[in-house]
Order: sequence, then structure tokens, then C-alpha cells
Amino acid sequence: MFSSPCGTRVNAVWTLRSFLNTDTPFLAKLWHDHHAAFHSQSACPISVWDQCILSKPFFQRSGLVLATNQDRVPVGFIHFGFASNADGSDASDSSAIVHKICIAPGVAEDAIAETLIEHALKNLRSQNATNCTALGTKELNAFYLGVGEGDNLMGVIAKDVRTQRWLSKAGFTPTRPTECWELDLSSFRPPMDRTQIGIRRTCTVGRLLDEDTHEWWLSSVLGHCEQIRFNLVLRSPPKVESEIMFWFPDPTILGVDSSVVRLWLPNAPETEEARERFVYLMAESLRQLQQERRRAVRTFASADQQLSVSLLQRLGFSSVEHGLVFAREL
Repeated sequence: MFSSPCGTRVNAVWTLRSFLNTDTPFLAKLWHDHHAAFHSQSACPISVWDQCILSKPFFQRSGLVLATNQDRVPVGFIHFGFASNADGSDASDSSAIVHKICIAPGVAEDAIAETLIEHALKNLRSQNATNCTALGTKELNAFYLGVGEGDNLMGVIAKDVRTQRWLSKAGFTPTRPTECWELDLSSFRPPMDRTQIGIRRTCTVGRLLDEDTHEWWLSSVLGHCEQIRFNLVLRSPPKVESEIMFWFPDPTILGVDSSVVRLWLPNAPETEEARERFVYLMAESLRQLQQERRRAVRTFASADQQLSVSLLQRLGFSSVEHGLVFAREL
């Protein structure tokens, strides 16, 4: 994007430039300062930047832009690019995303954010992007899964009012609310009624031995994570009806929370009979995770997934955080 490491001066105070390999300590500090401003404990230390973000095969340094002051000290950064396509198999060629924006708190934070967002949108338009989302959803994601607030799957969390203000000023509007749901596995009890007892006689739940997906995009996005998959098999005639996937950051990576297992929540089946079988698949999967002494399971849902939300509540999940997905046309 820039022809020189010195970058492009946008005014007498700030200079914009692309990421350099020596920037990870600055990125870690900006992340900390930005989140501390709204009393968040979220952290992204140097080890996480190196192993979970910068190592992604689709990472482009031109999409990670820093604003520096007159002393060449970074005062903010924005990370932008393209999200996944409709079926999640590859990167989109039109749907852009602001993955993350962090600004050091101060009197000029709004002006710095405006400059960075304006630069990102101009760059994305030049690459023929037609729309842009912030900061990430289950359907549109590429970075910071298991790292950012809400695992970067629920847009902007409610308490991050600074980022919401910056996006609104840049023309982004809230498109849908999101919610984080969590289950304490130590207290989990599978739902048991006549319907569930009948399903247990006609179906079985198995754990897939080959737990890596064959879709390269999702494999790359979750490259710093381990995956666990379960499927529901009808006994007569034998048939795989549905599958669910759990994931968690690699425990060997220092600085990420691997104690909470994340559920990649699919849409609930349309028919009541299929939903009851899906409840059984969920319950048996959670029971197996409980036996493995996993601490908790977390997942995310949006306002248009009411059937899924009802199933989560039935299984004992509780709402722990709210967010907003922001988007705009380019």
C-alpha cells in the first residue's frame, strides 16, 4: 500500500504506515490501552499476535495500518480486509470487514479513529469492495477468533462505546444485535422427557476421529485452534443427519483462554422432530465434554436465530454479553 516504511503523512501530527515486523510490542500495548479504557480484561500479547494473527496465510501487511505521532510512536491501528464468502469456503471478493480498531485513549482519539477508518474504506473501495462489516460475525470473520472481545464473532460488544462512536461517525449503522451465551458444564444436566428418551432409542451420537475440516478457509481461520466434531446418526436406516463443531484455542499458546470451549452454532432445524434430535445431539456432545472435565461452553447467536436461542435456554445456557453488528455500503 505504501512505498516507504515512513508511510504517508496525513497532517502535521500523524503519519499512516503499514505494519512492520517490529510493531508487535506497539500493537500489544495499543490493544491493552484500548480495552482498558472500557474496563475490559482482554489482552493480545506479542505471542498471540505472532501465532494467531500475523501467521495467517491470508494476512497482508497493507491491511494492518498504524497511525504514528510526531515521535513515530504508534497511537492507534486499524486492521481491515475481506471476510469469508457466503458458504465460508474462501475469502469474499466483495464483502469487506474491519477486523479490529484500537486507539490509545486521549483528546485526539476520535480524530485518529476517523483518519484510520477513512483510509481503510478508501483502500477497500479501490479493491472493488461493495460493503463493509465491523468487527466480525459467525458468518463473516477472518481474524481474532478466541482472542478479541466476544471471540470477534458478535460485532462490537455493548460496553465498547468508543468503537461504536467511531463507526457511527464513519457511516456505519447497527444491523442486528448479537448475544453471547455460556454454559457452566459443572452444573449441566441433559434434558430428559419422553421425546428425548424415544430419540435415544433411534439415534446415536459419535465423535468424529478426523476433526479437521476440509475447507481451507475455516481451517486457516481456526489454524491456532483445536476442533472437536460430533454427528447424529439415525440407526434405521443408517444415516448421518446433522453435525456440530466445537473449538478452542491451542492450550500451548500463551495469552489465550483455552479453558472455554466454543460452539459453532448452526441454525436450528425447521421441523419440531428434527429440532428434538438436534437437542439430543447437543446434549450428548455437552455431556461428553463434561466427562472430559471441560469448564464451560460458549456460543453466539443473533436476533434472527430465535429457535436456536430457545434451544440454548433449554440446555441451560445463560446470556452473558450483548453486542451490535455494524455495516455500511461502500
